[in-house]
Amino acid sequence: MKTVAILCGGRSNEHQISCVSASGVLTAIDRSQYAPLLIGITESGRWLLLDAKNPFTKGANSLPQVPDSGEQLRIDVHGFTRSDGSPLHVDLVFPLLHGPYGEDGTVQGLLELAGIPYVGSGVLASAVAMDKTFAKPIYSDFGLDVAEGFTVHQRDWQANQALEIAKISALGFPLFIKPARSGSSRGTSKVKDASQIVAAMEEAHRHDPRAMVEVAIVG
Repeated sequence: MKTVAILCGGRSNEHQISCVSASGVLTAIDRSQYAPLLIGITESGRWLLLDAKNPFTKGANSLPQVPDSGEQLRIDVHGFTRSDGSPLHVDLVFPLLHGPYGEDGTVQGLLELAGIPYVGSGVLASAVAMDKTFAKPIYSDFGLDVAEGFTVHQRDWQANQALEIAKISALGFPLFIKPARSGSSRGTSKVKDASQIVAAMEEAHRHDPRAMVEVAIVG
């Protein structure tokens, strides 16, 4: 029976969404064929071995998160090590991390250095796809249609807000403003007129110093 480590949580603002994903996999995985391990990364960055029976419960007004308790793990080029110094055998890692430090190639690179197979895209594809600023030109070069827009860095926004507002308004409304490196619609705003630009830009910059502005496309 293969041991599958389900990796969730993490330091991004999508920590709780990741735990919801892990809960779904723990519920659905065929335990007659696979032995799941649950490895949670706390919001402070601690790697912990958790109860694989599915410790996550979603309340009516709250989402689950990795508890700051459990057996601490270490990962290096030799793989996973338990708190007593013994190795933790893992056949495959299923990364269910969302956002930075998970979908952006960082964890993928760490697992490759440790020689541990994992599910999903590799380092380069993960890094490029996570960053919309870099992904869009690549999509366009390969003939894919992309929404018209541009990126506004926080330093440029702070240096000349009026200029950036004028550039954004020139795209026309409605439009979307969102972080360049975030998912699950975190930090994303639909802007219907110029009066909403400042609040939308500040919300996007709370998640990433680079904000992407794109025209709305009605499907």
